Amino acid sequence: MEAKKDFSIINCISTAMIAIFFTVPVHELFHLLTYIIYGATPTYYSGGAVDAITDSINIDGMPYFHRIMVAGGSASILNTIIGIALAVILIKVKMGPTLRLFLTQYTGAHLSVGIGYFMIGGFFGAGDWGQVFSHFSDDPGMITAIRIVLSIIGGGGIVIVFFFLNYLSHYFIEDHTDKKERLGVAFKLHLIMPLIGYPLGMAVTVLSPAMGSGDLSIGLGLLYNMMWVPFFWGFMFTGVMHTLPPKKSRFLYKLPSKPNWILFAIGIILTLIDIFVFGPGIKLN
Repeated sequence: MEAKKDFSIINCISTAMIAIFFTVPVHELFHLLTYIIYGATPTYYSGGAVDAITDSINIDGMPYFHRIMVAGGSASILNTIIGIALAVILIKVKMGPTLRLFLTQYTGAHLSVGIGYFMIGGFFGAGDWGQVFSHFSDDPGMITAIRIVLSIIGGGGIVIVFFFLNYLSHYFIEDHTDKKERLGVAFKLHLIMPLIGYPLGMAVTVLSPAMGSGDLSIGLGLLYNMMWVPFFWGFMFTGVMHTLPPKKSRFLYKLPSKPNWILFAIGIILTLIDIFVFGPGIKLN
């Protein structure tokens, strides 16, 4: 009997596109909602940046927590909280293989964006947290303290995400001694994410209104999209280096091999929306 063909890569691409769509534009949506909550007037929303008129609020006169939130810190904090909550669900709850595939990529995406911005802010003083620091000019000591905390959480957290993605891989690997199987799962589950996310992020960056205003640049886009690097190391640790093999099998799921073309179409549509609608942005006021 002829073996059934394995089209699991199509499903992994589909879920990757959907996971990215509901992570990066949602990150910007968090910024938008934060502005609205604090009484600022958003002027445009895009997948690369959000801008708002803040003349009606005195950011520099706010308590430190509120200053951090409205100036740009809220989104990465919320991404991280969502990522941790999803990680608990993945560890505790059994589900269908397609949902498991999506939630694995989605969890990694939220953790990568949230903790990635901590790392970028701490190490480089850039990104969302760079905006936060601009509102702490009256307290340089606080800037230093925040950067130290962000560097520790961001640097240490990113490494933990590397290993956590490797951990999640073994729910889909039946024989962890089979390098071909490990490479196949690691590529489809992890490496596809930066292969889609990085060029997509750069496309949205180039199209963003913030490019025209000078708030964004190609260099900053390259730096910000380094947030996808945990998926590269999830691939390396699982498929190439065979880091931390499980003490006992965690295999519970096979990557769904029958192509789900509806899921693929949804992924394509959402990606096109991300590029051609959220890229140039939506003018609000």
